[in-house]
Amino acid sequence: MKRGLYNLVFLLFISFFCIPVYADDPVTFNGTINELTINTGMNRDVVNLKEYFSSNNSVEYKYKAGVDGIENLLIEISSDGKVDIEAGVSGSRSVIFIADDDVTAVQSNDVKIKISGDAIAGISFSPNTDSVTLEEGKSQIFAVSGNKSVEWYVDNAKLNHTEKTYSFNGVVGSHGVKAVVDGSEKIWNISVTASLTSPPVQEPEPVQQGPVCGNNVKESGESCSSCPADVKCSVNTECSNGVCVPVKQQGKLILWLGLLGAAIVFVVMIVILLRKKGIGAWIFNAGVPDKIKNLFSKKNIEKEQVKIEEEKLEKIDEVDLNPLVVYFKSNIGRYKKEDLVDQALKRGWTQDQVDKVLNRIEIGDLGGGYDKLGEDKDAAERKP
Repeated sequence: MKRGLYNLVFLLFISFFCIPVYADDPVTFNGTINELTINTGMNRDVVNLKEYFSSNNSVEYKYKAGVDGIENLLIEISSDGKVDIEAGVSGSRSVIFIADDDVTAVQSNDVKIKISGDAIAGISFSPNTDSVTLEEGKSQIFAVSGNKSVEWYVDNAKLNHTEKTYSFNGVVGSHGVKAVVDGSEKIWNISVTASLTSPPVQEPEPVQQGPVCGNNVKESGESCSSCPADVKCSVNTECSNGVCVPVKQQGKLILWLGLLGAAIVFVVMIVILLRKKGIGAWIFNAGVPDKIKNLFSKKNIEKEQVKIEEEKLEKIDEVDLNPLVVYFKSNIGRYKKEDLVDQALKRGWTQDQVDKVLNRIEIGDLGGGYDKLGEDKDAAERKP
């Protein structure tokens, strides 16, 4: 008895440390980015996005065109959130920055860009380097300034792509990306290394205007109902009318009910143990009502068990077992008994009903209101 009590206490102790704890700390945008003033040409460290976005998770920074567009702009964002902008002509532009931590994608306000200076003739390429090292699963954006269409080549194969930017995502190994525009060309030698972690979602190409469903970026006007591909609900949430709402944690309720039941059993066992040893019997006899005492009486427990068995048999007898009798009598000589029992259980008959019919067939007793085989045509036509 003591060993059983020790095991029960140990199980209760372990259960309290098995309750799951869920945490969700998505990325947030903390303020408005003011208008950026730059000159034509290359402008380094124009803004640091880490000052405006915050998250405890790893964040990937992106951008897309704002209301005034990003024509003649080359934008580069480093992993630490610093933004470089190269402008070809003066004027006004606007851009929207995006922070994605693989749980939530949050975008900034429409950031105005005021550009001063003379127009820069000539073509520039980004990134301004010959070699690029890329981790497997990551993407690299290559860009060309100017308004003319660009011919793109990957591993000497021409692509059906003439935009000013191209996003590369390749397998492990060495690759070459080449851009050709207006007689000028640029070749980047790319080394893709193996990743020790699972690859993230491929970075989408920057879009020019309005929300585009399917580009893996949560944009204004999109919801988990209208565009589940871009607006994905996080762990332990589900989409309801366009909003991600928490899923009810039924597991915790079941766990607490189980702990409550175990505590009640524990208290009952202690009371019974104290009574057997004569410890505190006067408290039990004086303070516990007679109805509660009767609950722990051995005779009452045996009566309850007999009552349950009788009710169980009555429920079995309430069902017409004649179709089941016909089924076994017709097939027991042609098929294995185990197969017939398995088929009967699959069709909704209970194990108690099957056992009762088989027992009566084996002893030749089909009384109790059951017709003999062949006398009830309606029962013979019914299937179990």
